[in-house]
Amino acid sequence: TSSCKKEEEVELIPPRDVGEQAIQDEQSLEDFLSNHFYNYEEFKNLDNQTKILFDTISGVNSDKIPLIDQVIKSTISVKTSDESFVSHPIYTLVAREGTGQSPSSVDSTYVSYEGLLLNKSSFDRSLTPIWFDLTSVVRGFREGMPALKPGDFSVDENNVPIFSNFGQGAIFMPSGLAYFGNATGSIPAYSPIIFKLDLFLVKQTDHD
Repeated sequence: TSSCKKEEEVELIPPRDVGEQAIQDEQSLEDFLSNHFYNYEEFKNLDNQTKILFDTISGVNSDKIPLIDQVIKSTISVKTSDESFVSHPIYTLVAREGTGQSPSSVDSTYVSYEGLLLNKSSFDRSLTPIWFDLTSVVRGFREGMPALKPGDFSVDENNVPIFSNFGQGAIFMPSGLAYFGNATGSIPAYSPIIFKLDLFLVKQTDHD
């Protein structure tokens, strides 16, 4: 782990300009989105067993629709240390919208997720759903989550929960909406990241 490294092995990265990094991250994200697709054809069936998979557009997949044509791009304004504002792009993919009421950025969400770098290596995941208070996650996660809706919840005769019609999607965010210059676990500093998400339940939170 990173905490086990000897002191002299830690690479000190000089701080980067927020605006310049936002432009660089936008290019990196759009390159990824232009060169990759997801398994959208599998989402035409109505069961929720399908998981989002990303693959490169090449060879037998040359005719696939790129992610860049299927995501929603929006812009988040981030206040910097010198009190100026820098626009950061965020891209959301809705593979399956869900049926309930979208969470606000202060609600709690019951999700399973996987976090990826742009080389598609996984840095974190929970296949078993867990609760996330959206006020305590990285900003890109919080800002992208309202694109999805929760689904239906029931229990079978053995009291096992059954979820159906829930939202499935992904959020593609620049480092300025994630960890920016902080290397975190296996996430290098200044890394744009991706979260693949299944949104099962939303608990509306009163944050007055």
